[in-house]
Amino acid sequence: MIAETNSSAIHYDVAGDGDALVLISGLGGLGAFWKPVVPLLAERFRVVTLDHPGVGKSSTREGQTIPGIAEAVLAVMDRERIQTAHFVGHSTGSLVAQTLALDYTSRCERVVLSGGWARVDKRFRDLFAFRRFLLETNGVAAYNALSRIGGYDGRWYSENLASDSAPDFSAEQEADVATIVKRLDMLLGYERVADLAALHKDVLVIGAADDFIVPFYNSEDLVRLIPAAELKQLDGGHFFPQVHPKAFAMCVTSFLERK
Repeated sequence: MIAETNSSAIHYDVAGDGDALVLISGLGGLGAFWKPVVPLLAERFRVVTLDHPGVGKSSTREGQTIPGIAEAVLAVMDRERIQTAHFVGHSTGSLVAQTLALDYTSRCERVVLSGGWARVDKRFRDLFAFRRFLLETNGVAAYNALSRIGGYDGRWYSENLASDSAPDFSAEQEADVATIVKRLDMLLGYERVADLAALHKDVLVIGAADDFIVPFYNSEDLVRLIPAAELKQLDGGHFFPQVHPKAFAMCVTSFLERK
């Protein structure tokens, strides 16, 4: 399905019935990130997933911005006649969820910030600068390999992603490098840390103890800054919703259905 904004055509999917729940993916921007989680949450919620503007099956005539993604979420909600929704944002998607909760509070119910952060610290800056360097100097295959090796729990990676031989880091892989670079710059240049004290929504922060990309202290930082936030610790690396979808869905469901 497609929802139109002034600058984008947003591809999205809907599954299940119940209260509206929008899942916002991370740097990759694909709704398919949530594939292991959607069937579990769709048992109780009307689950909406989307490709970010300019990513996957969604087009855009503008640059990559966090507010632009937030506007795309609202366009999908309008297309589906959803007045208010719960928001789950993972990684970069957590910035989008923060923006929706702060700037469009009347459209927002409860919020889950998954594998997210409040501010870009020096380690975060250096890691993402290295990822950009790797992409621009060694290519897409090397960049993707680092994302997978660094993003998943080691055992899960070995059992589900690794092949019998080492990756070919110089292999040709199709990707819009310019868009990836813009998205890296987007997340490095955006934060709402000064505004988080005004986020007066029920917020669940979920982080992974073994997250290499966004270490757990970032989740602890969010909880200190947001008045009504609570913290849940899982494991599974940065992509823990894919590694442990049942545990993740249980955390989200329990929080959203709590009276």
